[in-house]
Amino acid sequence: MRTLIKGGTLVNEGRLFEGSILIEDSQIVQIFTEPHTPEASYDEVIDASGCFVLPGIIDDHVHFREPGLTAKPNTVPQTTTLEALDEKFALAAQKSHVNYSFFFGATNDNAALLSALDVHRIPGVKLFMGSSTGNMLVDRREALDTIFASSKLPIMTHCEDTDIINRNMAEAIRKYGDDPKVTHHPEIRSEEACYESTRLAVELAKKHHARLHVAHLTTAHELELISPDDPAITAEATVSHLYFYDRDYAALGTRIKCNPAIKTLHDRDALREALNDGRIRVIGTDHAPHLLSQPVGCR
Repeated sequence: MRTLIKGGTLVNEGRLFEGSILIEDSQIVQIFTEPHTPEASYDEVIDASGCFVLPGIIDDHVHFREPGLTAKPNTVPQTTTLEALDEKFALAAQKSHVNYSFFFGATNDNAALLSALDVHRIPGVKLFMGSSTGNMLVDRREALDTIFASSKLPIMTHCEDTDIINRNMAEAIRKYGDDPKVTHHPEIRSEEACYESTRLAVELAKKHHARLHVAHLTTAHELELISPDDPAITAEATVSHLYFYDRDYAALGTRIKCNPAIKTLHDRDALREALNDGRIRVIGTDHAPHLLSQPVGCR
């Protein structure tokens, strides 16, 4: 099966140019960099005139709504058992129009299951090393050591120190009342809370020779823990943390409330610099939308 995509503006390897793409049996076999269509026989010709033709994109950080909470993320039940993982794969096989896979959620009690995970089927283990809902918070040092020691898969961490957050919240309530304004969100989920948790994750990864990927890194201080030359310890930034900074809370309020919190202009600019120098390896969306009418607390 030979398919030609012609006439579009190709976006590839830092260039924009008018060209064509030849596909044989679902594989790209040639990219033509000239605007004229090559003379040959094709089973299908797709006219992409006026369109951009982009490479496929993988979003490494998405919160699926199924099963259980199709009107709001995350899922019920949480994907912390092999049975729940299989159920998610079965649902996706029926409904997804794009490629997909799922992280397995680590808890204080399920580390024994990590050795049973298929390394060819799922991308990694998701580990909440900070305030979370349900049974997803892993806050026991023994459990953390076991997870980092036993996982054959990359460990993707949400890094915020819950004890620091709780102390900050108590202080915010003392100063501002029982319901502090959203402008205090980055004070509560602070730089210190993020740094101390990320520092511990990096320490554990090095101790156990584990593959660590830090999700939604938010501060310049945390970037001091990440090297562009270390393939075993990598970091992600999300669109929101690359685009907004703390002064935007005044205008946008809870519409930019997320965990970890959006930090300062200095932090935002440091993340952008790290994206260019390789300390930030990937941009994720942390896709977990809410209706304006719903309470916000995305993660």
